[in-house]
Amino acid sequence: MVIVIIIIIMITLLTIIIIIIMVIVIIIMITLLTIIIIIIIIIIINIIIIIIIIIIMITLLTIIIIIIIIIIIIIITITIIIIIIITIMNTAILEDNSMGALRT
Repeated sequence: MVIVIIIIIMITLLTIIIIIIMVIVIIIMITLLTIIIIIIIIIIINIIIIIIIIIIMITLLTIIIIIIIIIIIIIITITIIIIIIITIMNTAILEDNSMGALRT
C-alpha cells in the first residue's frame, strides 16, 4: 500500500514538474516571438525610411540638374545675344568706315 502511495505521489510530482516546464517553455517562446516580431517591425520601418530618403534625394538631384540645365541655357542664350550684338556693331562700324572712305 505504501508503495502505491509513493508511486502516486511521484507521478503527481512528475506531472507538476512537466507542467511547470511546459509553462516556462511557452513563456520563453512567446517572449522570443514578440522580440522577433518587434525586430521585424523595426527592420520594415527602417527600410521604409531609407526608401523615403532615397526618393527625396532623387527628387532633389533632379531639381538640381534641372536648375543647372536652365542656368546653362540662360548663359548660352546670353552669350549668343552678346555675340550677335557685337557682330551687328562691328558691321555697323565697318560700314561707317567704308562710307567714310568712300566720302573722302
